[in-house]
Amino acid sequence: MKLVRRLLIAAILMPGAVLAQVFPDKPVKIIVPFTAGGLVDVLARGVGERLSAGWGQPVVVENRPGANTIIAAEATARSPANGYTILMANDPTLSVNQYLYGKLPYDPVKDLVPVVNIAATAGILLVRPSLAGSVKELIELARSRPGQMTYGSYGVGSKAHLDAEEFARLAGVKFNHIPYKGVAEILVAVAAGQVDMVFSGIPPAVQLVNSGKLRALAVSAPARSTVLPTVPTFAEAGVPGYESKSWMGLVVPNGTPQPVIDKIAQDVQRIIVRPDFQEKYITGVGLELVNQNPTQFAEFLKGDRSAYAKQVKAIGAKLD
Repeated sequence: MKLVRRLLIAAILMPGAVLAQVFPDKPVKIIVPFTAGGLVDVLARGVGERLSAGWGQPVVVENRPGANTIIAAEATARSPANGYTILMANDPTLSVNQYLYGKLPYDPVKDLVPVVNIAATAGILLVRPSLAGSVKELIELARSRPGQMTYGSYGVGSKAHLDAEEFARLAGVKFNHIPYKGVAEILVAVAAGQVDMVFSGIPPAVQLVNSGKLRALAVSAPARSTVLPTVPTFAEAGVPGYESKSWMGLVVPNGTPQPVIDKIAQDVQRIIVRPDFQEKYITGVGLELVNQNPTQFAEFLKGDRSAYAKQVKAIGAKLD
């Protein structure tokens, strides 16, 4: 009887195990829900390049920006559940959109399965240098110009949008929202004075801050950034209790065989712990290594969703 049971279990597991052994035997696609050149895109391309070298198969990055990551998420959720379509997701995709929209074309909990949570970044408040020299000055300026000052984001309901509205709520001021297509476009707009400020991830902004084209007023983390050590935290800048991080991780369509999920996760984790990779794509550019496996990533998402549900309710954000 025990032998029969073992044989039955082996027969059930065999297809997935065999699939994992040969995976991938054709090109793999990583969908990025943002424009090329941004924070998430650069990380996805770095991971894809190393995976391609290890797998001996092309790993192609496809940019599908728009609708607060909904376009890319829906495309991934509707793809065959075989590991050949992977989404580089972040907060809106799995943790925020379900609280902003009454109806989505995908289910963030049921349709997309966590594979590996790669990295996180704190937000950084950026302005053009002539606007303000500190968070205190910015708040005073906003109070003297009620409803006139603007901030950019990469879409309604995006991380940049939610962070700016949370900051405005805590500071007791009002800003006007100007959505753009991607973070690179917004940074140029802020430097040119087309909008007053933006909350960005740290890596895309470092060069512009160091060159003097943008001024960083504060970082939304408990400690200062190692790549911008002179920039204070929000607590140091006079806004205690304001912290925010954005994560970046890979997910696949629900139904993808677990052995394939585990293979992708393990291969990615081997890549992202390498010192040379971290220096080029993670810690060296201001990101924080997270490195969560599928189980850890799933557990993290429970807490992340709960936190965002409270934040979205507090600022009264609703998109339909």
